[in-house]
Amino acid sequence: MEYNEKYFKASANKKARMVWIILLVLITLGHAPQIGKGISAGNFIIMILLGWLPYLFGRIMCKLNGDDWLKYKEVVAIGYGVFYAYTICVSPFDLAFIYIFPLITMMVLFNDYIFLIKICVLNDAVLLLSALIFYIQGTIPAGYANDLPLEISTITLCYIGCILSVKHITSSNDALTGSIQGNLERVVNTVNKVKGASNSIVDGVTVVRELADENRQGANSVVESMNKLSDNNNTLHDKTMSSVDMTTDINTQVQSVVTLIDEMVKLINESGQHADESSHELVKVMDTTNVIADLSSQVEQILGIFSNEFQMVKDETSTISGITSQTNLLALNASIEAARAGDAGRGFAVVAEQIRQLSTNTKSSSERIMGALGNLQETSEKMTSSITQTLTLIQELLTSMAGINENVTQIATDSTQLNGNIQTIDHAMKEVESSNQNLVDNMSLITEVMGVMTDYVSDAEDTTKTMLSKYEETSVNVENIEKVVDNLVKELGSGGFMGIQDVTKGMRIALFVKDAAGHTSEYNGIVSGTIDNGILASMNTSSLNLKDKTITYCMQISVANEVYYWEQAQVSIPKNSPAGTYQITVNTTPSVMNRRKYARMPIHNLCTVTFTDSNQTIDAQMLNISGGGFAFKSPERIFMESKGKHITLHLKAFPLEGQSEQSATIIRCTNDEGTYIIGCRLDADNKDIAAYVAKNYKE
Repeated sequence: MEYNEKYFKASANKKARMVWIILLVLITLGHAPQIGKGISAGNFIIMILLGWLPYLFGRIMCKLNGDDWLKYKEVVAIGYGVFYAYTICVSPFDLAFIYIFPLITMMVLFNDYIFLIKICVLNDAVLLLSALIFYIQGTIPAGYANDLPLEISTITLCYIGCILSVKHITSSNDALTGSIQGNLERVVNTVNKVKGASNSIVDGVTVVRELADENRQGANSVVESMNKLSDNNNTLHDKTMSSVDMTTDINTQVQSVVTLIDEMVKLINESGQHADESSHELVKVMDTTNVIADLSSQVEQILGIFSNEFQMVKDETSTISGITSQTNLLALNASIEAARAGDAGRGFAVVAEQIRQLSTNTKSSSERIMGALGNLQETSEKMTSSITQTLTLIQELLTSMAGINENVTQIATDSTQLNGNIQTIDHAMKEVESSNQNLVDNMSLITEVMGVMTDYVSDAEDTTKTMLSKYEETSVNVENIEKVVDNLVKELGSGGFMGIQDVTKGMRIALFVKDAAGHTSEYNGIVSGTIDNGILASMNTSSLNLKDKTITYCMQISVANEVYYWEQAQVSIPKNSPAGTYQITVNTTPSVMNRRKYARMPIHNLCTVTFTDSNQTIDAQMLNISGGGFAFKSPERIFMESKGKHITLHLKAFPLEGQSEQSATIIRCTNDEGTYIIGCRLDADNKDIAAYVAKNYKE
């Protein structure tokens, strides 16, 4: 049971009050039947008032000041002492003096032998005073003179026994307390060491858990990568085999192409020979064509001469036709003149007739000659046109033949060049054939290597899965260690070894306000200072209703890896303090539990880290975050010496509104080939980040 001074004082007062009321009831009931016989009604009433009024006064004062009221033992001693003094003076009973014994037992409850000595002196004085009163009144009972010393001696011895007992118990308790304090100091030192060790264990377990989580995430990533690598390896193997097949086909096709190129070389050589022969033939044809062209030119010249002479014949024929017409006209005139002359001109008329007939025949011959000449002219014109067209065609043929000769010459030249190129291609194809064969050999070797790689990947995947199972086993063992440490922390907390004295400035506090209706409001703040049995806190509110006595306050503070929770706390406003500052005191030990462990979500946001003690700011990159902490990496070596230091983290482009700035303590640092991986614990669990991670990340 936890020692609580107020509780034991209240318990002593309650027990004394219980004995007091029982004694009053017994005395009241014992003297009531003696009214009018051994005690008057007035004396009985006074006795009752002297007994019950002090009792009621003490009861009221305890109600007002609490059951642990320090002055209650004086009220009991004085009130019951007055009642006892009056009772032994008016009581008809000879043994009334024993009414003091319950008071002696009540005084023992207060464990104050000095006070008992004072009460003993007063009690003896009361007995002597009562004897004096009896003597003055002349009402000394028979044998009282002999009984009085015995009564005083008995009561005094009873007090002495109680005083010695209380003193002995006090001395024994002091010795025991001293021994307990000595042992307690050792226990406290041991507990402090255990607390430090448990914090170190929790820190170590937290680091192991974080590393296990990170390794598990890495192992899962490796397994996933291995699966992808295995799939890709299988695909690559299939593609390699397909490439081998295609390379074999290509090799076959290359060989076919080489054969075809050899045939092409032969054909091109033959084509070159044919082109040379064709060139010679074309030269002969062109010579013949040139001769024909020359002959055609001569024919054209002859036809020109013929045409000229034919025109001259035609002109002469026209002249003859004209002469014939004139002759015919003369013959007609001669006939007319002969007829006019009569018989004298008859002979002339015969001659004229003959001339006319000759002229007529001549005209007919001229007309036939003109017709023949016309036909001959037409034929000559057609022949001339044909010869002209023939000359044109011959000229075009000469031009075409010249072009053909050039083309054939070019073909012969191109064939020679093509033959050289084909020879080069043939040489290149043979090199390709050789290279392709090497490629086939290399692809076969790659296929073998891929087979070995597949075996290695399979082995690596099995090894990674085994490592993953070990990480799972490690995680289970870590959880078991955490449970053991958690139970130890709870035992230390319930044993009073963990309390408000562990709270320091800068820690996060949550204040829970419960009203009479059962509604609870939560306010957050930071510890700004410490006092005896309490703290000063800067809260995010300045409007707490401290006048409402029905409101109760509970307090939760994150202390390193533990959460301290007080069911009852007293809240007040310290003098001359800024708005939002409250004084919170507690009189009990807290319930203690380890902080929760949250899932970690990988993130890669850029961030800055500021050391609280020096305000030095360093750029870094996030690795992961959770509701209880985070990890980041940096190339700065300063973090190797920063374990236990407090920092402020500023996250860049963090999607959770209002959570870009976090305060934390560095608990680990690992050197990864010049890049330092730093793990941090938040000052208090962040429920918003925990909910964000739970919503957006699944392992």
